[in-house]
Amino acid sequence: MIESGSHTPGIDPASFKLRSYTALRYERPDPALAGLIGDYFVFDSEGPEAMGAVEWMLPNWPVIRFVLAERPITVEARDWRWSPLLEAGFYGTTSQAMRHTSFGGVTIGVSLTPAGIARLLDIDVSRYRNRMVPLDTLLPTADCAALVGELRRSDQGPAVKPILDRFFRSHMARPHSAEADIAALNQLLLDERFQSARDIAEELDMHPQTLRRLSLKRFGFPPKILLMRTRFMRSLIALKETGATEGYAAIDCAYTDASHFLRDSERFLGMTARRFLNLETPFLDMVLRARKLVLGAPTPTLAPHRSGD
Repeated sequence: MIESGSHTPGIDPASFKLRSYTALRYERPDPALAGLIGDYFVFDSEGPEAMGAVEWMLPNWPVIRFVLAERPITVEARDWRWSPLLEAGFYGTTSQAMRHTSFGGVTIGVSLTPAGIARLLDIDVSRYRNRMVPLDTLLPTADCAALVGELRRSDQGPAVKPILDRFFRSHMARPHSAEADIAALNQLLLDERFQSARDIAEELDMHPQTLRRLSLKRFGFPPKILLMRTRFMRSLIALKETGATEGYAAIDCAYTDASHFLRDSERFLGMTARRFLNLETPFLDMVLRARKLVLGAPTPTLAPHRSGD
């Protein structure tokens, strides 16, 4: 398996509390990519315990994923199924928890921020929400092939970060005209003082319909849905970190009552939060723990926008 850990100083991979058949790396991208790419990650597993292993993935911003594993990987949610995952794929903004089935091998991921998607691809993200498409339909085929080839020839561990840094520095050098508005909206979606699209529109001095168009095109969903997702993810992670499976004391104060929270649980998980928290999710737990140690937030959806270090 690959070498677990991170190029970030002071990170001991033992703190990830990995299972014996798994390996994991989390990396902070080059400072030139701050605010554009949230993280790089590499997952690996091998042996009998990895065969048909089932895990869960939480709703997320778009991700570029490279599947270097020999056996197929499947991801499915309540309303869709991706099988097998592509060797190089672009995964749009997701709004549901996803069931992940794999048989070992390496996958490499790049978590894009909304500003990063605008700079790299300049696409209408709403057209790709809850969808997977080949990466070479959005980036030049030759560039994608060269990047996949370089990743395959590498150690697929510590060498991944410099390879990805070089590629994305060269492809994301030119700022996008909408970046300031995207970054501002990104920050407000995480600010607990703002609980409605109207509040955000007023703060940005933006017409509500202009805000909606910005949110759909650059984030994939209307601001109301994104606020709901952020509130729910904040609450779910808090419950997971406190080990609270019997009560909802740790949920966001914006929830009016438990039934309000349970409606969002059904929307984003397809089940109650209690049922989800009672699932065996060792790899998800390792991912949340490792990312928080390396990058300060357990998931990209709760990570503050950084314009530089």
